[in-house]
Amino acid sequence: MSRAYRIRVRESLKRIIRAEDRVATQLEILEILPCDQMADLLRRELEGRGFVPDGAEMVRTRDGVTVRVDPASGEVTVAAELAENVELEGEKETRAYTDVGPTAARTKEVLREELLKDLEKQAEKQEGALQGQATEQLEAEVGRLRQELDEIVNRVTAEALKQKAAQLGQIKEMTEDPQAGSLTIVLEV
Repeated sequence: MSRAYRIRVRESLKRIIRAEDRVATQLEILEILPCDQMADLLRRELEGRGFVPDGAEMVRTRDGVTVRVDPASGEVTVAAELAENVELEGEKETRAYTDVGPTAARTKEVLREELLKDLEKQAEKQEGALQGQATEQLEAEVGRLRQELDEIVNRVTAEALKQKAAQLGQIKEMTEDPQAGSLTIVLEV
């Protein structure tokens, strides 16, 4: 009479999972002054808001979200990147009629492969959840950033208009309302 043996395998899976999402847009800045002067005005305004130079771009990273602005072209890239260490463990068991020899070894190997596939699926599920978090983080930052970028463009435009007005003649009167976004310049030519 045959006797059934319980065969049990344990496995663990350790990995770093990463998720990222990004979006790009273009700042609409009027060319009131030559391109290099407009880029300098934009660079100074970005520096005042916590951006730091990184090559030709200005970069700011906050809460896992990186904002890159190219002052020369006005291109803006927002990227959210998250990483997480995942440690998964699992156990699987089955019954076999022998606990030694090639049949038992093959049973253990098949069981181990099934367990590793299950652990991989769990890791993929966690990676999908992390991807969702990255997308949510990006969406939240883009909402806040949109208003800030509008303010930056308005400030750069206002400064460029002031400089252009000074080139055209003598400024007699200037009134500015940053809240309303209005600027009135009276010139004597």
